[in-house]
Amino acid sequence: MSRLAFRVVVALFAGLAFSLPAEAQTIGNSMVGFLNSKLNARVGGGECSDMAAEALRVGGGEFVPYYLGADSPSSGDYVWGTLVTVISYSNKVWSDSNPTAAVQPGDVIQYRNATISKVSYAHHTSVVNTVNTGTSTTASRPTSVFQQNFNKVRTVQSAAIDTTKLTAGWIRIYRPIARQDATNRWQISIVNNASTAQTATIMVGTSTISTLNFTAANTAGSYIRYYCSTDGTLPCVVLSNGQSLFFENAKGDAIYNPTSNSIGIQKLSP
Repeated sequence: MSRLAFRVVVALFAGLAFSLPAEAQTIGNSMVGFLNSKLNARVGGGECSDMAAEALRVGGGEFVPYYLGADSPSSGDYVWGTLVTVISYSNKVWSDSNPTAAVQPGDVIQYRNATISKVSYAHHTSVVNTVNTGTSTTASRPTSVFQQNFNKVRTVQSAAIDTTKLTAGWIRIYRPIARQDATNRWQISIVNNASTAQTATIMVGTSTISTLNFTAANTAGSYIRYYCSTDGTLPCVVLSNGQSLFFENAKGDAIYNPTSNSIGIQKLSP
């Protein structure tokens, strides 16, 4: 390899090294802005994970489980991107697996049987709102988070957090991954905001490829993240009454009651 070619390769890798963190932080900032706009409002079906998924969708991150990866370390332990650090308490010992890795606003926290400042989080998801400045030996850590479906409050709230006060279980902190959009690759979210359970059919042309069942608004089964690939035909969501809406990649759709006795579907904004 010539010296010039070598310098070009080095420059490309250097550019990649600097662009990826910047891209993740742009996604994170967008997520924080979105969740600030949703304070005291329900996002998705009202579950904690719905809030994180919708923030990722709006912010430009991967938000569908298929592209985020399998649960880890166990079923139900959702993965939200690139693992930044694991903070845990075991055998009366507190630990941080990567103390020099800085946490950023927009990072997503997954909890399992955690107790922080005497507050318990058996299975929970939150999004980092603010962080401290860190010290010479430790990187920044969350000081506040956005959360939903905590203490039976199914709207977005902001709460303080101090991970040094963890006295049981663990939290895993993830950095958003930029969504890799591609031709004929479709991913959307659909929420049922109607007062009754609904069924939606996903169609490609005249072929049915999936049937989605939603529970009534503001329940655990009222929000679904969906993905598919096609041969170029635009997929469509069709309700049982014939109301329909074509996919728009990475957009959110909502089933709703236009009137007390009718059902419709519409795009969410954003």
